[in-house]
Amino acid sequence: MTVAAPKPGYAVAMAVVALLAAGCLPPPALPPPDEIMKALSYAVLQPETTCAELREDFGLTDLPLVENPGEVGIKYEEFEIPVPDGESLRVWYMPVATPRGIVVVSPGNSGSMACYLGTAVLLTHDGYSVVMYDYEGFGGSTGEADLLTLRSDLEAAIEWTLTKTGTPQVSLFGMSLGTIPAVAAAIDRPEAVNAVVLDSPVALDREIERFGFLVRGRSQEIIAVLEPWLITANIIAQMQQPTLVFVHGADNVTPPDTVAALLQNATASLEIVLFEELGHAAGQFERTEEYNAHLDEFLSSVWQD
Repeated sequence: MTVAAPKPGYAVAMAVVALLAAGCLPPPALPPPDEIMKALSYAVLQPETTCAELREDFGLTDLPLVENPGEVGIKYEEFEIPVPDGESLRVWYMPVATPRGIVVVSPGNSGSMACYLGTAVLLTHDGYSVVMYDYEGFGGSTGEADLLTLRSDLEAAIEWTLTKTGTPQVSLFGMSLGTIPAVAAAIDRPEAVNAVVLDSPVALDREIERFGFLVRGRSQEIIAVLEPWLITANIIAQMQQPTLVFVHGADNVTPPDTVAALLQNATASLEIVLFEELGHAAGQFERTEEYNAHLDEFLSSVWQD
């Protein structure tokens, strides 16, 4: 099975934002920062994408088309939890009988968390309880999709998990876009996060730079508007938790050299797994057994300490 190129997502979205910023000749002043962030959020975040569209666009024939964990054989409870801006997140709690640990999963930029249940299947099969959530404006959560709420959404999910389960720590799993809040939350909550898994980490600044020619070299002005935590490369040196990173050699969103640049300042213990010929976030589906072996070995080492 082959993985198709991503549909107009990060790359094309960044081009659209750049074109909006450039306007016509002569180049106008950039919009106010809040308008730039709204445009970036609109371009990058795709809450209306369905799981069927994701499966078709990426050629992932094993991606389950389900509405909830019960449809893939996972017992679960659904909750609504508050977030600081007054909205609420839909949360799925998937406890196993005798948990080896607990993992909070942050999904990618497209579709509801139901599209990412493949991760929960692996984790629960390996004996880990799982918490998943929809970002604000996605799936069953309220509010509007916004890059600026990604971190607070995850931190609300972490706090809820600690309270609900009584565990003192959790591991974080970020898929694609979800790697951005995962790193930020790990830095913010070092006492509560014992490890981090980053699958196809996204470098938002690099995506903007790729289309700098459309704003006549003004990409740095746009990047300067971003909150520092949205640029993982700039903060990753502060993260101290052991980290497992899945990299894909044919990734058109974050190719290996981009991931290397993102990780170059990391000071934490890193384990990097490369799937040479696969596209963005495809290892979990295309090399499931190998992927899961690395995932289980890493989490086992963390939770046995």
